[in-house]
Amino acid sequence: MLQRLRTLMGAAPDPAPALAAARDAALLAALGEPERIDRDGDRRHRVDVHVYARDFAADRASGRDEGCVLVTSGMSDRLMAMPEGYDGDESAARELLWYVRAPHQAFIERLRWLAKLPFAEGSWLGYGHTVPLPEPPLAGSPFSTFLLLPPVVAADRHLFDNLHLHGQGVEPLAVHLVSDAEYDLVRSDEGLDVFLDLLDVHRYPLVFDPARPSYL
Repeated sequence: MLQRLRTLMGAAPDPAPALAAARDAALLAALGEPERIDRDGDRRHRVDVHVYARDFAADRASGRDEGCVLVTSGMSDRLMAMPEGYDGDESAARELLWYVRAPHQAFIERLRWLAKLPFAEGSWLGYGHTVPLPEPPLAGSPFSTFLLLPPVVAADRHLFDNLHLHGQGVEPLAVHLVSDAEYDLVRSDEGLDVFLDLLDVHRYPLVFDPARPSYL
């Protein structure tokens, strides 16, 4: 009713419903039907998490490596607050991906928490950003800090190529979990590049492995 009234009065239509429909269509075309969708009950800013089964070995063309892709849908209904005077090329409209072995509820909840964090703090998330978690997603895990990077899988980098909000293209970011020592390296001068080289040396797994050793 409110949207109809705004339209009759000449106000611009709310882009969120159209963007949500376009997001769902883009995800369906690229990833197929989700195994399930974890619906968000927050009416102020709903961020659903879609769960897709994937054989990651297909991305490497060898063997089988089954897991899941978790994808947020709703973070891009709002633009993040970019720094004043920011002149880079990163988008203020984002969605998040996480490659996991199984869709534990703790993973879904942490991913949704991260997607909403910029709007709660008036900040933004971009390439190379790190976000310490209040607690690890798995008990006893040494990995409790998110590191955000472009998706490694080429097709995932183009999930939302045709989606825009107020002139900002919707761009995906993939989340990774790092240890405290790895976090300290990433935060140091030129530390991100050094850490990425370290991942190559250790053949860092695409799918989150809570049992992997810290590389530092």
